[in-house]
Amino acid sequence: MSTSEDQMESEPKLNGIRIKIVNYIFILILSLCAIVLLIISHNIFREYLQIRQLNDDHARIQHDAENVHEASDDLTKDVQLFVMWGDTAYLDDYFKEANETRRREAAINDLKDLNVSDELVKLLEHSVEQSMELMQLEYEAMRYAAEGYHLNISDLPQEVQDTVLPAGAEKLSDEEKLDKAEDLVFGNEYYGYKNRIKDYEKQCLDRALSDVSTKEAIESEEMRRLLLLLYFSLAVVCLVSVLLFITISRMIVIPLNHAVASITAKNRIDPLKGTYEIKYMSHVYNEFYHDSIETQKQLKIEAERDMLTGVLNRRGHKTVTDALSSEKYPIALLLVDIDRFKYVNDTYGHEMGDTALKKLAKILLETFRSTDITSRIGGDEFVVIMADLTEANKDIIEEKARIVNERMSVPGPDECPPLTVSIGCAFSDAGYRDSVFKKADIKMYEVKHTGGNGIRF
Repeated sequence: MSTSEDQMESEPKLNGIRIKIVNYIFILILSLCAIVLLIISHNIFREYLQIRQLNDDHARIQHDAENVHEASDDLTKDVQLFVMWGDTAYLDDYFKEANETRRREAAINDLKDLNVSDELVKLLEHSVEQSMELMQLEYEAMRYAAEGYHLNISDLPQEVQDTVLPAGAEKLSDEEKLDKAEDLVFGNEYYGYKNRIKDYEKQCLDRALSDVSTKEAIESEEMRRLLLLLYFSLAVVCLVSVLLFITISRMIVIPLNHAVASITAKNRIDPLKGTYEIKYMSHVYNEFYHDSIETQKQLKIEAERDMLTGVLNRRGHKTVTDALSSEKYPIALLLVDIDRFKYVNDTYGHEMGDTALKKLAKILLETFRSTDITSRIGGDEFVVIMADLTEANKDIIEEKARIVNERMSVPGPDECPPLTVSIGCAFSDAGYRDSVFKKADIKMYEVKHTGGNGIRF
């Protein structure tokens, strides 16, 4: 038989649903919930846009009606001022609005572009029609005033030139012509037109408000229905989420926590309830329980130990400092660096450099206490952490630094040439802090910059 067949025969026969199947079921349920929520949210957003569009349309209708009203009032103001003063500048303003700006016509065209009822458009058109009819009275008043002020008719706008006064008007005096012009633009007939213009505008606005209010009520009701559906769907999603959570807890999380607790306590895992994979994991773990513990111990030792010098490496140093971070007793941290180490590598070769590193590590281990922790955190950088020492113990540390430099400077047989080290030392009253390392680093570089072979606190 092949190896794979042997493995299949030796694989335990365990019952239980597979995590893959559970995962597919959860994905399907959550996907359906997400689709439902997206559809409802889309419809709510659509209703929001429709309500917003209704408000925008109402604002445009109001703006169009105001434009018609303002254009009509501007024409009235210009013709009345011309009649009163005879200044043709008012005529220029009047005909600029009537023939160029044309706010009334623009308002009608804008209203037709909106999705509004025909009756609404007709009401505003009636207002404009009344305004147009009123212009005939205004042209007549302009002609009377122009003749009363003895203006050159040929210099006036074509509409005034083309206006024919009633029979007998030529017999009127200048003052009578001016009075006639004022009667036309200030009389009851004129303001009757103005009142009808305003009345149509008011009817248009009232109808627009009524239409918008009706549509808003319909859309608001639809929005309310969708929101209730959204709340219900969210409640269903919450219920489904709770059921999924309970299922995951009973089939995966609780069995896994039980397994983790057993593994943490270094015990065998009792028979589990859960998915097939968890049961299989427990079976395999129980079979290799003792071997795996030993393997993990060995791997940890190798992972945290510097293979060249035998002291802790950067990872081991991190483990120690993490533990000391939660302690409250004082420590002294020494950062040790070989002076001119690059020169040793370049001159004598990297093998001699390795010899220097091993020598320094050996000296540090022999010089400092057995309870002190020595680590190599970089190329030629070593850290020594001494517990229960304060600044009052500087003399002890200084003496140990002297011994280290003295021994490094005396080469033995087959050893590296005479070397020295730069040491920076910093203290902490309450365990390890990153700031302690930084301070020691600064002091170490101060020693290096002054020639090395010393210690600073």
